[in-house]
Amino acid sequence: MNNQQKNIGLLVGFLITLFVVYNFAIKNTFEVKNKYSNLLKEKQLLNNATNRTIYLAQKNNFLDSILKSKNVSLKNSFQQTLLQKITSFSEEKKLEVLAFDEPHEFIEKNTTVTTFSFEVKGDFSTLLKLINHIEQQQLGELISIHFKKKKNYSKNRIYLTATIFLQKIKNN
Repeated sequence: MNNQQKNIGLLVGFLITLFVVYNFAIKNTFEVKNKYSNLLKEKQLLNNATNRTIYLAQKNNFLDSILKSKNVSLKNSFQQTLLQKITSFSEEKKLEVLAFDEPHEFIEKNTTVTTFSFEVKGDFSTLLKLINHIEQQQLGELISIHFKKKKNYSKNRIYLTATIFLQKIKNN
């Protein structure tokens, strides 16, 4: 064998050895390193999830305390809360709630639009204060307010009523 054949044999042997070493050692090392980095990312996500859970629990407690301070029961429906707010304002300002109709619900795609209608009797300025109170409480969007002058024939008196439509939009 001459030197050229020995060099070619040595080069081929070196390439085969390099291929075998890569397949059995280096390739496995890269795979383990990738798994390790993926596990570190998952660990960090879990730590963030734990912190996020703690943060959301604190935020939930804070929002519950705000609701309790505004006398909003967590178990009541929105309709009961709305009626409670209107009734308390009416008792304070000497208004009379004549009607509180069942809400009308309209569902389209992922959105539920609920419209509440109620009728209140009182003088004009007090009715405007009630409307302002509802807007300030941000209970929903006032869609329509219809004032109507009516007459009580038995007492021969004229009084003012307001029919108020309040709309609440909720994503499902």
